Amino acid sequence: MKPQIILAGGGEPEDELPLNRLFAEWTGTASRVLYLPIAMDGVRVPYATCREWFSSVFRPLGIHCFEMWTDIFAEDHARLNEFTAIFIGGGNTYRLLKLLRDAKFDQALMRFVAQGGIVEGGSAGAIILGRDINTCAHMDANEVGLRETRGLNLVADHAIWCHYRAEDDQRIAAYIATCGFPVIALTERSGMQIAGDHLFAAGYEGVIRFTASSKEIFGVGDEIRLGAHA
Repeated sequence: MKPQIILAGGGEPEDELPLNRLFAEWTGTASRVLYLPIAMDGVRVPYATCREWFSSVFRPLGIHCFEMWTDIFAEDHARLNEFTAIFIGGGNTYRLLKLLRDAKFDQALMRFVAQGGIVEGGSAGAIILGRDINTCAHMDANEVGLRETRGLNLVADHAIWCHYRAEDDQRIAAYIATCGFPVIALTERSGMQIAGDHLFAAGYEGVIRFTASSKEIFGVGDEIRLGAHA
């Protein structure tokens, strides 16, 4: 089955409304959604607050049946078959990837996508779907001591840069010079959707694709053409 993935740049709900609406349309109002807020530690932002946030954002869009997992070590990963879609929230990207890896939930998530499951990732949840997560190094502290920063690589060998601003261009150039990976940059009002082998800019604003030698801007609705990775 072809993947159905949405990546959001990490804005407020009003900034991400077109992306969240698309997620709800793909999912369907009669389906069950799994919400993973585990990029948050549950202390600085209590998980009860995360639940309230998810409900306030997605119930108006028709998603009423959802479950929140805060301890993926304690959950039966086979239960993913009960869900049509998974929403992976923002927070600390290093924490999120380490938890997914240590619990082997990254493997379960990859199987879910391969079987046609729908996934939306916001901010940290989007970054971990790319090739490498060190695009977050200027924002997130690696408090968990993560050494292997390889992501799930579901975005055509590109790393994902969230919360993009024009002043990030030099940082992105330095990242590409160090890691060698092309980058797709998302503002807080932009995102992208992946439908099978096709990637499209989505949201209110376009996205930018950086390589070592180019910077390409794709407007909302444009297919993101993937050229050389150098």
